[in-house]
Amino acid sequence: MAAGADRLRARWWSRPAQLVEQTRWLFFLLALLSAALTFPAFTRQAEPVAALLAAAVTGLLALVWAHRYVTRRAAPTTDLAEALLVGAIVALTAPPTMVLGVAFPGLWFRAVYGSTRRAVLHCALLVAGMVGGLALWGAVPGHDGPSRGAELLGCVPLMYATMGGARHLSNALFAREQAQRRDAALAEFGRSMLGTLDREEVIAAATRTAEAVCAATPGLVSVLVVDAPDGAHVLHSAGAWRGPLPPVLTGVRFPTGPSGGEPRPLGATHLDALATGACRWVAIPHPGLAGGWVLAGAPDRVAAEGVSALRSILNQSSLALRNSEAHRALAEQARTDALTGLANRAAFTEALERAAADPGARFSVAFVDLDDFKVVNDVHGHAAGDELLRRVAHRLRLAVRAGDLCARLGGDEFAVLVRDLPDPDVSDLAGRLVEALCEPVQVPGGSVRVGASVGVAHHRPGEDAEQVVQHADVAMYAAKAAGKNRVRVFTP
Repeated sequence: MAAGADRLRARWWSRPAQLVEQTRWLFFLLALLSAALTFPAFTRQAEPVAALLAAAVTGLLALVWAHRYVTRRAAPTTDLAEALLVGAIVALTAPPTMVLGVAFPGLWFRAVYGSTRRAVLHCALLVAGMVGGLALWGAVPGHDGPSRGAELLGCVPLMYATMGGARHLSNALFAREQAQRRDAALAEFGRSMLGTLDREEVIAAATRTAEAVCAATPGLVSVLVVDAPDGAHVLHSAGAWRGPLPPVLTGVRFPTGPSGGEPRPLGATHLDALATGACRWVAIPHPGLAGGWVLAGAPDRVAAEGVSALRSILNQSSLALRNSEAHRALAEQARTDALTGLANRAAFTEALERAAADPGARFSVAFVDLDDFKVVNDVHGHAAGDELLRRVAHRLRLAVRAGDLCARLGGDEFAVLVRDLPDPDVSDLAGRLVEALCEPVQVPGGSVRVGASVGVAHHRPGEDAEQVVQHADVAMYAAKAAGKNRVRVFTP
């Protein structure tokens, strides 16, 4: 309420930007103006006490309207208070028809809040208040003669006609503003998808947009589920549900047969207890999620505009997710050696530079060069050489730890980035690499055996990535010069 009061003080004289709020602001000012113009007529009554009371009641009525404008809602207590105050004005004024000067503006102002059913009830309360006021009219001092109640009650059909016309206008305004809010949410979602390749960002943006669509469509709720043997697994929900949904919804029977992506009626009345009331439900297939569905419901009927917006979110997010997956696959290919499946030189260099940039990082590089690989190619052919490289890559993976990075730098050159391992243990690891690569390998054309010369360099403070690789390369050539098939560690 305090926030609403601040909003009223800051903006009651200025025109709001939103269409519905503009209309409420205008009708609120017109209602206040009508009360102000009617006020002098109350003060000219013959009985001063009745005149003073009528003026006070009119002021209270203006406060009730102000409360409605500040809170932006028509509470039942507010409607009842307005009906009682209108009845009091009828009882205090002569003739009682003067109340129409505030009753009709009040009807217009009330029509831009809440539902049509509540607006009809409000009009009925006003009529009841007038009838009650007429019953008390003769008891007020100075009120003699006929009360002219017939003239007042004769305006009741006109009041309902006014209420109907005002509600028709209000519903059109509500629908237009809701459409604008949905369109704005979808437009923002479309803009956010441009250039977005991260899967989590796409899912988060789609979730926010679904929530905005449900908020812009009264009564609309939705939930994204995946159909499984034990029920519909809930991924996320949007809209005004009664509370958190269970992880698995049971008893949901999804439509069968091809749907072409169109929403299908869904018999899920048991979900009404989780929503805000009795709903009609549809199921929208998710084009980018196997077994995925969006269940959407709304009271009385499913809002077609809201369902259409949810379908648009599904289609756009599915396209964005496919783009994300394709980009991820391409990025992975760009960092992977096509023959062996190991990291390529670019990926290895990037990882090495990241490690060297961390002042507290401890790492080593093992540079592996196969011995006599050219003989295999010359004797058995390049197909045998390729098979040998694939087997070497497999053995390297098995020999290193899970957190170490194996890469093929090109030709028969490989490298291993070893993190957080003491220097002696790195030498032991390099020795195991040599042993693993010395084992015979079955290739097209027969069995072959190659060796491996391994050079090891440990990162020292102040060294960059390029220096570490150069030192490992120097150590590898020292291993070859010492007779091949062995390990050498670089020493400054």
